[in-house]
Formats: sequence, structure tokens, C-alpha cells
Amino acid sequence: MAEPLPRVTHILQAVGLGPDLSMVPPDVLARAQERGTAVHKLIEAAVYGYLDEADVTLDIAGYLDAFRKFVAESGAQHIVSEFEVRHDVWNYVGHPDGLYWLLKQRVIIDFKTGVSDGVEYQLVAYIDAWNSEHPTEQVTAGASVDLRDDGSYRFNEIDLNAARPVWYAAVTVFHAQKRRAA
Repeated sequence: MAEPLPRVTHILQAVGLGPDLSMVPPDVLARAQERGTAVHKLIEAAVYGYLDEADVTLDIAGYLDAFRKFVAESGAQHIVSEFEVRHDVWNYVGHPDGLYWLLKQRVIIDFKTGVSDGVEYQLVAYIDAWNSEHPTEQVTAGASVDLRDDGSYRFNEIDLNAARPVWYAAVTVFHAQKRRAA
């Protein structure tokens, strides 16, 4: 049986381009990861119309408010959330947070509730995998949206041309290291 394709976030961590969380105490990191997972689940439920407001606890309500504010102010229109993309030429898999129509173009958006180091490489990997799978439905932009607990957000468009060569260098090094270790 073939080995599963490596995830984009694993590749970035392995080559040192992911966030350095080594100084974060394990309990703090675990709570942040739980919060991020909970917020992503709420966003998914909201965009697909099955959100139960009783599931929105006080500690994460502000993040959901920030998401709703972003959608209302930007006019972003949801296409699909929490899906898988694969790049069979470059041999990786990723799981973008969402694909949206924004300013008359398809945009892959990553929602962040914490550290966003390396998100530009993550997004270009997702976009290129999507485009390899959907040649007639090209994504032409990527962005991260930093959601904050006070209900505010920050929109960060990614410079794909600057991020792309770094991503492909990273994935090349990652696969070379794997071959060397085998």
C-alpha cells in the first residue's frame, strides 16, 4: 500500500517554515489548538446553515463574530469549506479552511485564531493543488483572516508570486530528505 501524501503543514514544519511553537507551554498550546478547532467547526456550521447558537460558548463567541463581520464587510460568498486538495505531481495534500468568491475571483482563505507564521506558503500550496485538480475553476488569490476574540479581524492578502518559489523549494527539500532517509 502506498504511503499517504504528506500534509502541507507537516512539510512546512519539517523544513523550518512553520510557526515555532517550541517556547509555548504545552497546556497553553493545547488550549489554543482546541480553540482553533472549535472556531473552525463553528464557521463550517455557520456557512452550511446548521449552526446551533447554543454551541457558541463565551470564550469563542468573539471569533465567530469576527468571521461574520468579515463576511458582511467584504461581501465574501462561500463556495466550500474544510475540503481536501491534492497535488499528485508535487506529492502533497492540504486542507484549506474555505473557498470564497471575493471581488469577482475565487480566493482560498485560511482563518487564524492565533499564530499565522508561514501561512503564505500554506495558501500557495493549497491554491496550486486546487488549480491542478480544477483547471477550469482556477483560484487566483489567497488570504488569511486573523480572527480576534473581541470580534475584530484583519484581512491579509497573500503575494502568491513571492510565496510560490519558497513553497516549491520547501516541498523539494522535504521530499529529498525523505528519499535520503529511506
